[in-house]
Amino acid sequence: MKKIYLILAMIIALSTAVNAGGPNYQNKIEAGTYVFVSFSMNDESLRSYFLEAEKHGAKLVVIGLIGDKKSRNRFAQVKAKMEQVRINVEINPNLFEQLNIKQVPVIAFVNKSGSVKKISGHISLSKALEIMQTEHKPNKHQ
Repeated sequence: MKKIYLILAMIIALSTAVNAGGPNYQNKIEAGTYVFVSFSMNDESLRSYFLEAEKHGAKLVVIGLIGDKKSRNRFAQVKAKMEQVRINVEINPNLFEQLNIKQVPVIAFVNKSGSVKKISGHISLSKALEIMQTEHKPNKHQ
């Protein structure tokens, strides 16, 4: 139980540090694979994306906390949802903004040079990665 609160506190601290990073930070996105989801998605989909993300070394990302912004128990709601579905997520509204994610699910791959490929819609992570890897390979018939 304390572990979840510690993780949430670290996420908030990181988010605060990111916000304090200034305008230059906005251009720096860590290379990797991100799966953008929402707590409003059904539990089966969230769990499936989580398992695939773990398998492929991707990060499962949500935009924010659950519930009414005026509620004092939003962290408890997040904790309960994560325990119910047996997932871990990164809460990162800045990443949603930087990659212009407006609806979920979206799978994004950011390479070391900062180039971004995105696929939206309910697609498996494995299939999305396969599509993104073959997307720019020349066709043998060309």
